[in-house]
Amino acid sequence: MTRNQLLFFRFILFLAGAGIIVFAFFLTKGDRELNGIDAFMWTSIGLMYLVFSLPFFFSAINIANFTGKIPSLALIWTDIIFYIIASIILLVLLVFSHTLSINTVLIIQAALLFIFFLNVYFAYFASSHVGKVAKEEEEKRQYLNLIKPKAQTLQLLANKLPAELINAHKTITQSIEQIKFIYPVDKGAGSDLELQILQSLNRLSELCNMQGAIPVGLDGEAEKLLTLVNERKLLRN
Repeated sequence: MTRNQLLFFRFILFLAGAGIIVFAFFLTKGDRELNGIDAFMWTSIGLMYLVFSLPFFFSAINIANFTGKIPSLALIWTDIIFYIIASIILLVLLVFSHTLSINTVLIIQAALLFIFFLNVYFAYFASSHVGKVAKEEEEKRQYLNLIKPKAQTLQLLANKLPAELINAHKTITQSIEQIKFIYPVDKGAGSDLELQILQSLNRLSELCNMQGAIPVGLDGEAEKLLTLVNERKLLRN
């Protein structure tokens, strides 16, 4: 079943349930005129049905919420059950026992409905925003997550360089120290520089790993890395 077919099927079920409520309304109303309490009771029943039906149309909620701050689908269903039970109790107290006035019940139900829709907002809509932000933050760290481990590996290789390559060793060490102070920034120039730094780290690792020969171009590549790192370190959001 496609997404559109599933949505259509849910809509048909929703209309069927609404039809049952409308049928029950006309069946119990008969020929008598509705008073204020009757109108409020049937309005409350209609609201309870809408609240109950909501998750069937917004079932794509991410249950694995971020840092535990966004209500999961289970919490939404808990709110739904609580709202329906509380509404039924209020209607019983209003219609049968006449313990509460219609104004009191109206205020309590409005407060419950506000709290419910507040949770719905955080669960269904705020979660997508947080997911988008989290994805953007992950994209910012795409190259940084590779650069820092590569830099540590390069440091180990640079420490094994012969004494005649002391200048290259110092430059590489300086670059790696500066890499620790690089922070994520928005896409654009930051990503370009990070990619060049990653490529330079790979090239330096190859040069430092050469056995039995003085690697040609090591000093130049080390200076290039330091320049790229210093340039990248200047970028801030």
